[in-house]
Amino acid sequence: VDGVGGLYHWPRAWRRLARRGVRVERFLPPHLVPLQLSVNLRTHRKVLVCDGKVGFTGGMNIAQNHMAAQGCTRCVTDMHFLFSGPIVAQLQEAFLRDWGFVTGEYAPGPPVREEPCGDSLCRMVLDGPGFGFERVHDLLAGVVAGAERSIHIMTPYFLPSRELISGLRAASLRGVKVHCVLPGRNNLPFVHWATRNLLPSLLESGVRVYYQPPPFCHTKLLLIDGCYAHVGSANIDPRSLRLNFELTVEVLDTTVARQLGQHFEAVRAVSAEVTPQSLAARSMPVRLRDATCWLFSPYL
Repeated sequence: VDGVGGLYHWPRAWRRLARRGVRVERFLPPHLVPLQLSVNLRTHRKVLVCDGKVGFTGGMNIAQNHMAAQGCTRCVTDMHFLFSGPIVAQLQEAFLRDWGFVTGEYAPGPPVREEPCGDSLCRMVLDGPGFGFERVHDLLAGVVAGAERSIHIMTPYFLPSRELISGLRAASLRGVKVHCVLPGRNNLPFVHWATRNLLPSLLESGVRVYYQPPPFCHTKLLLIDGCYAHVGSANIDPRSLRLNFELTVEVLDTTVARQLGQHFEAVRAVSAEVTPQSLAARSMPVRLRDATCWLFSPYL
């Protein structure tokens, strides 16, 4: 469990797990003795592997408010994926690497079914400060640059780099349909304000942006040309693309992409489109607040 994120529910949740025999380890927890203040180096990966046969990853945290339970006042909608086949070995290896990093124990996991299963071509992508370059960022920039017909983005936090903004603008200007669905009410208001500061440059290039109505949507999804899906833990913001330890999966499958595209369109249909007029109507104090938050976006 992430050493900082785990503090949100510390210590009650871990005590319950420990009483039931579950071993819980924390990833780079902050402490003073010995000094460990790497609060920016967090694991954002979401992985569950069962018996080496099935694996889960996506945007969901294992938390009560991510279960969309009735009566939950802080309910979050999300999207998660069940995988089988050779990709499960990659997901299990990702967990074992993190477990070894935290505990020093690098024991092999259970045998994994390596036979192909289904028609999807899948590849896991690991990213984090331990790698020599920004893998997920470069991958996103590459698939955006290669898009020919459509780019659909659904993300809770949208603070793209200058390179990604240029890529989205260029794609729209060359005739690619670029649609972004963002939360209308963000759980981090300062991220919402920072995002509004960059939207005018995208809108003037023909990119269409929509605000999804509550509850807060935590889904991370990128669809390209109706055949490629990029799913997993990474948001399109500096923290995910430059600081966090992330795990994403590329899926090449027209059937899966079509199903996800139908979901995307259903959400877009009930969302409110952001217009240049609505952004221009912001008062000067609001614009200054949004611009100030954008200046601090690398730290949000």
